[in-house]
Amino acid sequence: MLPFISKKSKIRLRVLTWYQIIGGILGILVTIWIAAKLEQIRWVILLVVLFAMCLYVFSIYAGRLLLTDKYLTGLKLSIINQAMQILQFAVMGYAFLYASGLMLAIGITTSEGFTFTCNFELASMWKISIATSEREFSLAINLVAIYFLYFTEKLQTTIKREKVIYEEQQFAQLNVPTSNDEYPTPTEQA
Repeated sequence: MLPFISKKSKIRLRVLTWYQIIGGILGILVTIWIAAKLEQIRWVILLVVLFAMCLYVFSIYAGRLLLTDKYLTGLKLSIINQAMQILQFAVMGYAFLYASGLMLAIGITTSEGFTFTCNFELASMWKISIATSEREFSLAINLVAIYFLYFTEKLQTTIKREKVIYEEQQFAQLNVPTSNDEYPTPTEQA
C-alpha cells in the first residue's frame, strides 16, 4: 500500500475492496445457481445470464484493483459499479435490477394498485427482462448503493488530498536549506 494513505483511509479502502469482491463472488454464485435451474437455455437467456455474470466480474475486478497501485482506477470503477446499482425498474416487459452485495430498495409498483415497496437483501441479486409479457410498472432506488457511491467518492477525494499533501512534504524536504547561510544575500549575488 502506498505510504501517503492514512490509516483511516486504508481501513475504508479495505472495507470497499472486500465489499466489492464478496458482492461479486456472491453474485456469480447466484447466477450459476439460476443458470443451473433453467430447463431450457435459449440464446437470449444465455446473453442475459452472461451479462449478469459480467456485472459481477466487473465488481470483483474493481475491488481487486483497490488492492494494487491502480487503486485510483479501482475507485473510478467502484463508482461506476455502485451507480449501476442505484436505479431499479420494470416497464412494459423490460426490467433491470442489479445488486452486488447488500440492497435496501424503496420504490413504487403498480402490480396490485399503486403501492410503495421496501426490499432488503443480504446477498447479491439481479433481474434482467427483455420483452417479456409482464406489464408491471415498478421503480425503486437502492439506498445501500447510494451510500457506497457517496462513501467511494468521499474516499477518492480524501486519498487524492492525502497524496497531494504527501508530495508537497516530499518536495519541501528536498528543497529546504539546512541553515540561513544557504540563502544568498543581495550583496553576494552581485
